[in-house]
Amino acid sequence: MPKILYLTDSSDPLRERVEAVASGRLDVETASRSDMPADLSGFDAVLLGDTQLARPLSDGPRLVQLTRGHHVDVDPVALAAAGVTVAGASPVLAPFVARHSLGLALATANDNGPRGKQQRDAITAPLQEGAMPLAGMNVGIVGLGRTGRAAAELFRLVGATVIFNDLRTPVHGAAEGLRRSSLDLLLSRSDIVSLHAQWGPTSDPLIGERELRLMSRGSVLVNAADSRLTDLQALSAEVETGRIRAALDADLPPEAEAAATLHTPYVAARSAEADEKVAEFVVANVTAALSGAQPDGLLDIVDFPPAGDPAFWSTNMWRQPPA
Repeated sequence: MPKILYLTDSSDPLRERVEAVASGRLDVETASRSDMPADLSGFDAVLLGDTQLARPLSDGPRLVQLTRGHHVDVDPVALAAAGVTVAGASPVLAPFVARHSLGLALATANDNGPRGKQQRDAITAPLQEGAMPLAGMNVGIVGLGRTGRAAAELFRLVGATVIFNDLRTPVHGAAEGLRRSSLDLLLSRSDIVSLHAQWGPTSDPLIGERELRLMSRGSVLVNAADSRLTDLQALSAEVETGRIRAALDADLPPEAEAAATLHTPYVAARSAEADEKVAEFVVANVTAALSGAQPDGLLDIVDFPPAGDPAFWSTNMWRQPPA
């Protein structure tokens, strides 16, 4: 039976579900940051949950399965460079994150909506009521992976016109009915910008001072993907002036809370329903991968395109120091 190291905190509500689903299928050893084994060579894969890492995983198994939407202390680029296969849980989490992004957008765009730090209920209520449609508004989706596509569909259902930006060519049929745009034009033309990109070389950060200045007065920036996609200091300056509004799903430190008009404490991918689906998915995905199948939800690390590629000019190349 494959031996799996599950790195997570004891308070992680997903822990018991994963262990129950894995029973009889995977030999799971659970550890937290403080008791992470010194030798990882005996494990076939790592499940990564709610914990900070005591050290890099590059010296461990060649397969890492993430259980949450993002892990801010994990560098997938470094893992990939070390030959580690990294799979996310986006195949099952995409609808949850997309729905939360829509809720954040609706609440923040509403002048009488909730403000400051809120829990999930404050965001889901407008969705359940079917309130505040976005008819006539332009919504820019940045990143057209699974979650971006799910978000685009939801925003269209409430009447928005959706445009998108993605460095990659979308898979066949994924962008049907959507208009592709450069990031600069998307930012300048959108009433709401929703981020669904993968953090990596081309998005560290994706939205900085220059990009924020391209957004029109009164527009809304939504980030339920990864807080590292945005320059929080630059965002704080814009939000404090009232020029734009920002809705974030992230565990913000107190000094960064000014960067959000509205924020939730990283709840988009966390609910009893989501946890049930994630537990089934990660166990099945790891089992299949260790049997020789390609795991679902592979993290697609997008690096800078070479000079001459049509995407070169719009990938933050100007941020990089000369070689």
